[in-house]
Amino acid sequence: MSDIPNTPDITNQQAIAAWSTAPRELAENFGDEGDFARQHLLNPALFALLGDVAGKHILDAGCGQGYLCRLLARRGAIVTGVEPAVQWYSYAVEREHQQPLGITYLQEDLSSLQNMQDRFDCVIANMVFMDIPDYKAAMHNCIAALKSGGSFIFSLLHPCFEEPASEWVKKGYVEVKEYLQEYTAPQTYAYFFHRPLSAYINFLIEEGCTLRKMLEPRLSEEIARQDALAERSLHVPQFVVIHAVHL
Repeated sequence: MSDIPNTPDITNQQAIAAWSTAPRELAENFGDEGDFARQHLLNPALFALLGDVAGKHILDAGCGQGYLCRLLARRGAIVTGVEPAVQWYSYAVEREHQQPLGITYLQEDLSSLQNMQDRFDCVIANMVFMDIPDYKAAMHNCIAALKSGGSFIFSLLHPCFEEPASEWVKKGYVEVKEYLQEYTAPQTYAYFFHRPLSAYINFLIEEGCTLRKMLEPRLSEEIARQDALAERSLHVPQFVVIHAVHL
């Protein structure tokens, strides 16, 4: 019997509408450097790949409430954030009005993004594509937005090891089921779209990108001891971060 969730096909507009129902408190309580996973796993990996961002034009594709835009702008980057969901977008704009950092925010769907060609030194999509039905159009538009030689950096919930950390606490291992099958599953506020890792890598290659580096961030033992759910990240990666260049 299949373990694939029986969820009907979801359009981009339905996914965006679902994310827009998330309470504002999620954005307000997210933190200036994001949640635990972003602070200790994703942010260090992203900034290690980015290097010095001062003076660089960076697109934060699917920027959510704008925490990464603000971190980049404080490091001297010239930042544009794109976010379609109304709650996240409005919070990001509000923060920019309160504490101006020169960030430009656009409320747009990445899969239909236009007039962005050849504008950015780097495009970042941090934990975005597994939430988007039409991920190929979104990735294509991110790549098209790069200047020649620009960097495309994106992170994903690791498609090989998606089982929640709470299961590791119970079992002490990660169980993998139906990895090769693409499917849609409901989340608390929207939907999750599982695809094998090869789907993303092969599309990068088809779009003319060269893979530069892939990171599977690991916590230090000291940090892992701060959170019972974090022990898994000592042994099995929760995320994968990919750096490609479009020549």
